[in-house]
Amino acid sequence: MTDDLGAKLLATLRSLAPVKVRVYDAQDEYRDVAVPSRRKRWAHVVGAIEARPWVRAELLDKKDCVLGYVQNDGVAGDLEELTDPAVSSQQGMQRWFLEMMIKAQTTALSFRDKEHAALLTAMKEMMEINMGNTRELMLIMRLQRDEAMELAQIRAAAEKGGDWEQIVKLIESSPKLLQTLGPILMALRPKLSAPAAKPGGK
Repeated sequence: MTDDLGAKLLATLRSLAPVKVRVYDAQDEYRDVAVPSRRKRWAHVVGAIEARPWVRAELLDKKDCVLGYVQNDGVAGDLEELTDPAVSSQQGMQRWFLEMMIKAQTTALSFRDKEHAALLTAMKEMMEINMGNTRELMLIMRLQRDEAMELAQIRAAAEKGGDWEQIVKLIESSPKLLQTLGPILMALRPKLSAPAAKPGGK
């Protein structure tokens, strides 16, 4: 690197004070050079840039925004291979296609993960609803079973000609039956509890 280019690079570094420098070679591949916080840091950065052939140096801030750049228009050195512009353009196009494919794949995977999460949430909610309906159905079946057993006891007592008071107690012990048969029970109680008429005497 010529003295004029080195002085320009050093002056630009001191003026813009970047956080790091991105250095590109002839193949348009880059490497990042960190800026140390010690004394003579700009001389250290210049030495790191000069350590390998380069064609352009971009000065970046902490958000990787370009503050400025320095172009190396001189001869890069004997170790640098001359690149055919057509080959360089083809490599750049291939790199662009590769980046677009990776970006599209990442976006597709992100959408798929969101769809799976929504599907799992819907399945969970459906299972909770089904479990709640099953619990309610089991409760209704249990109540119907208890009611059927109570009716069977009342029917058995009536068929055996059991005491009326026993049948009344069975009905009153069941809130469900009492709610259904209560009005009938209240209407029949005076008639059934009335004393039987004595055989005719004069």
